[in-house]
Amino acid sequence: MGLTQQEIALIKSSLGREPTGAELAFFTSHWSEHCSYKSTKRWLRRLPGRAPWVVRGRGTDAPLVEVERGLYVSFKIESHNHPSAVDPYNGAATGVGGIIRDILTVGAVPVALLVNLHFGPPDDPHARWIMDNVVRGIADYGNRVGVPVVGGETWFDEDFTHTPIVLATCVGVVEKDAVPPGGVEPGDLIVVAGLGADRSG
Repeated sequence: MGLTQQEIALIKSSLGREPTGAELAFFTSHWSEHCSYKSTKRWLRRLPGRAPWVVRGRGTDAPLVEVERGLYVSFKIESHNHPSAVDPYNGAATGVGGIIRDILTVGAVPVALLVNLHFGPPDDPHARWIMDNVVRGIADYGNRVGVPVVGGETWFDEDFTHTPIVLATCVGVVEKDAVPPGGVEPGDLIVVAGLGADRSG
């Protein structure tokens, strides 16, 4: 299911019993690299998160950095590797949608997308199918909401034939006075709109 023997032992120990199939599926999903960053978290913690120009750092939907008095830049990077391997078009598109949403939550206007993509050899039919649909998903979502892809990089290697690396970054700009206050309070209204989830999650 994607869990290591050590993780399964930890689950059994925490529950005090054998986990059900549904519980194993839950842990597999929530302890995936996509959700928990379990293999990269230790490296991400090494990145600086505090400085005089950092207005909001780690732990927020999107950080804010002051680039000039009263003007902030917000940015968000997210991996959508597994969703893009399962359903390349929708996996990549929803990855872009998620980071644009995070930029919007801090009041910023999304202005640009950047991508870092790793695929299998372009002459491999499966790798080519993944690549074509990932690129189309990123471009379609960005174009439909008016946020262009302005740069990035693409790598090809056999290691990525079935499991691509799909990293997308969104950059936004916001004036200090337009940043909404952080946090939520009991009684706040939450509105969820859109279609149900597809195979990519």
